[in-house]
Order: sequence, then C-alpha cells, then structure tokens
Amino acid sequence: MFTMGRSTVNDAGEIIERLKARFRVDSDSDLAAKLMISRSSVANWRNRNSVPDRYQRVAEGDINWSAFSTGIVDMSLVESAAMRLAMLRLMRDFGDIAKDYRAFLERSGQAAATWPIYWSKACKDVQEAMAESGSDDAFNIVSLIAYDEVFAAK
Repeated sequence: MFTMGRSTVNDAGEIIERLKARFRVDSDSDLAAKLMISRSSVANWRNRNSVPDRYQRVAEGDINWSAFSTGIVDMSLVESAAMRLAMLRLMRDFGDIAKDYRAFLERSGQAAATWPIYWSKACKDVQEAMAESGSDDAFNIVSLIAYDEVFAAK
C-alpha cells in the first residue's frame, strides 16, 4: 500500500495512470520519455506493483516536475552516474562554445535545450551496459563508457 499526500493508493497501475494524466500522455513509452527513464522501468513498476516514492509524489502533485527534472530530488545511483556521462558528452559536443563569446551566444541555447536528451540517453546507456556486463556498479560502468568514448576513440 502506498500513502501519498492525503490519499492511499494500493495499485502501481493506478499511480502510473495518474502520472500519464499529469503529463497528458497515453502510453507507458510516452510516460517513460517524459520522466526520462526507460520503458522497462515503467514495466517493472507494474510487475512489482511498486512505484518509487518520488514518482508517487509527482503523480500526486506533491513535487513540482520542473524542480524534479533539474535533479533537486534525490536520484538513483544509475541516474546520478548517468548525469556524469551526460555532462561529459555535453562538454564534448559543445565544449567549443566556451572558447569564444560569439559561439557561446549562438549555441548555448541549443546546448541547454539538448540536456534532457543527453541525460535520458546516458541513463539508457548505463542501464544497458550494466545489464550486458552483469555489474551493479553504475559509476564504474560510466567510467568504462567514458574511457571508450573519449580516449579509445582517438
């Protein structure tokens, strides 16, 4: 049983449906994209009949999503590790804008707008690499991915 705000919800499916309504989406895949998580995470919530507390609070409106999406709410280890990978990739792809003011003015908005895409992809990449390697150490996986992308690619 989940206690959220003033109501009590017994079913993960109901929480997922509340999240869908809150984000105005129809499918689990679209919800996962809005939450910047994998589709399999939503499926796992259904299978385990358990939704992480922070997503429950989002469903109930107890958390402002804009604050949630900026990382103010505690992140899982995978999400935190993926944040590092996303930052590395963002710096790799947009690092040149710090070198000159004109480039900064021209491309900083684009860099900021792509952040959710970078983080979402990094979360997916970390989860997939963890599954492939059988490792549960997200930060080690990020180090290996970063090494492959930055140093081994040269």
